[in-house]
Amino acid sequence: MPRFPLALVAVPGVLLALATETAAQAIPPPPNLPIAIICYAPANKTWHVGYLDLVHANGDALYLSANGKIGSTVNAQGVVVAPANRPAALDCFGKTVDDLRGIGRVMDFPPAR
Repeated sequence: MPRFPLALVAVPGVLLALATETAAQAIPPPPNLPIAIICYAPANKTWHVGYLDLVHANGDALYLSANGKIGSTVNAQGVVVAPANRPAALDCFGKTVDDLRGIGRVMDFPPAR
């Protein structure tokens, strides 16, 4: 196994750490969004869980089902938006994330230490 001088190994590692820290500071922190939203479909009496998939630059967040086939959007104001391409069959559409949080229908990220 080849032996490399410590400087050849340490310097790139330090540069990578600095670059990573700089990139992390340039990106704004995500809004106070939950990791998942739990909704109820009264028509067929089923529960649906949407998991946070991505947050757009404008603050809108996309939540997807575990199979990734169906999703919901939480707009930048924190309201769960009814879909435009299918009936709004879930009870969480039109509610805010804070409303859902108040009734125990979100799963939040663990608090930062």
